[in-house]
Amino acid sequence: MVINTTPIHLDGVAAVISDKIISVEEYCEGIASPKKLHKLIATTGFESLSIADVDVCCSDMCFQAAEHLFNEGGFDRDSIDALIFVTQSPDHLVPATAYILQDRLHLKSDLLAFNIDLGCSGFVYGLYVAASMLSSADVRRVMLCCGDISNRIKKPKTTERGVIFGDAGACAIVSRDNAEVKTTFAIHSYGDRWQALYSERFGCRYESNIAAGKYESDENGQPPKRRSYMDGMGIMDFTLNEVVENINGLLAAANVDRNDIGAYLFHQPQKLLVDDLAKALNLNPESVIANAQHIGNTSSASIPLLLTEIGAAWSERSNKKVLMSGFGVGLSVASCIMDLDDLTVLKTKHYQR
Repeated sequence: MVINTTPIHLDGVAAVISDKIISVEEYCEGIASPKKLHKLIATTGFESLSIADVDVCCSDMCFQAAEHLFNEGGFDRDSIDALIFVTQSPDHLVPATAYILQDRLHLKSDLLAFNIDLGCSGFVYGLYVAASMLSSADVRRVMLCCGDISNRIKKPKTTERGVIFGDAGACAIVSRDNAEVKTTFAIHSYGDRWQALYSERFGCRYESNIAAGKYESDENGQPPKRRSYMDGMGIMDFTLNEVVENINGLLAAANVDRNDIGAYLFHQPQKLLVDDLAKALNLNPESVIANAQHIGNTSSASIPLLLTEIGAAWSERSNKKVLMSGFGVGLSVASCIMDLDDLTVLKTKHYQR
């Protein structure tokens, strides 16, 4: 689905990663040979990962990112009319973490607040929801928080999964000030392939499956604490087919030549996949930003982190027209084209205790 929304402007962006950046070699010590780890790093492009302590939640990182925008970016917290929190790592099942963030950030009560349960495509989805809200004359500025805690400091058992994820939280402020051109989005959903990437965690279906005796017990006679699965080849096929179609369709609908885009901001699942996507789209490699080698795959925070890793140097770029695309878990893909002129980009911060 291609959608033209009300003109929106990205005013500011900030992001927070863990104060503990752990090398892949250290994180995977004892579970893989040096040769296998070298190949893993070359394929994923991740040399180290942002790993949050067990007492740190995604909302804690988003809170600090938002405070950076208020304190260092000069944004007025009373100007926020809506708060969207995109995450698959909420603080609690009830209530929505957006209300907890509203309280911690001392935002006004005359405000819309809610969670969106999305992963890789979440930032662009959040921008679309913000654009829909900004079509109302009563909403002028939306705060979009996003990210996930995908790890805990616990050595993984294999290198098949879990050694590409980083923990992070990001915050963006979106408005309709200084925005004149309609924003074009392309969003597609492939729920028939939801099992290509999933984690049961502690959802209701997990509990019902335990009750039905569908899981084998562990050595202590207990059901597994978490069950997750990732079909790497299936996700690669999805990226090189459906994601490519989505992006080509967006460029055609927006009547934008691919060479007119100054920067492609793709979700960062791993280097090999992003490189293959760029080749399939016939893009100039220099226009595809990839700077997550010391952070990892941070789910919905990955696109804003591409900007905050650049920091203030973003203002020096001559062409600030970008194509952003988030794709993965769902399976889903959401892309949009925006001009990021007059964007306040704060340098990535490390979590502070």
